[in-house]
Amino acid sequence: MTVSIRSLCLAGSLALLAACQGQSADDNLADLDARLTNGADNVAAANEAEDANAAIAMAAAGGRIEKAPAAVETKAVAPQGRSVGDLVRQQASGQGANGAAPQGDCAKDVKTGPEWADRMPQAFRVYPGGKLVEAAGIDKERCTLRIISFTTSAGIDPVLDYYFTQAKRAGYDAEHLVSGGEHQLGGTNKDGAYVVFARRAGALTEVDIVANAN
Repeated sequence: MTVSIRSLCLAGSLALLAACQGQSADDNLADLDARLTNGADNVAAANEAEDANAAIAMAAAGGRIEKAPAAVETKAVAPQGRSVGDLVRQQASGQGANGAAPQGDCAKDVKTGPEWADRMPQAFRVYPGGKLVEAAGIDKERCTLRIISFTTSAGIDPVLDYYFTQAKRAGYDAEHLVSGGEHQLGGTNKDGAYVVFARRAGALTEVDIVANAN
């Protein structure tokens, strides 16, 4: 926490000095104290929220989260910035490594809407505290895809560990690939398949998940 407060002081020092010009010494100190206190409170609140989300993830995973397999370097996984439609088409054509089985012309009838996030298999729903960006899916004979895209303040490793644990509990196997900072965790069980794509984008982790509905 000391480092965080010090960083806030350094980052804001020039702005604080400029704002204090023409004020009394007491006013300067009061203004500085208020700004630093608010900044520290914001950092503390963010840390508490992240800790709370991690605790929720732990509870959802049955009280214990296992480490995902070590990543294997590969030449290419899904490129960054893929849209939900692109992800659907990739999985429907069977291009994903260890991903969903081919499902013919499944992708052309996919529907988008936030309600599809609630129809994801339980193991692959939005990470606790994550912010849903887009969701899509389709329910037809031999064509039951689910897709979500979201962001989270959690790092890539906690996210992949969480989904690996959830997938393992649901009877899926797993393979972990990485290429140029883009991670892919995918696997199958007797009923279907899943693939999780994750990458860092500034202070956030961007995540896309494609799965068969059970």
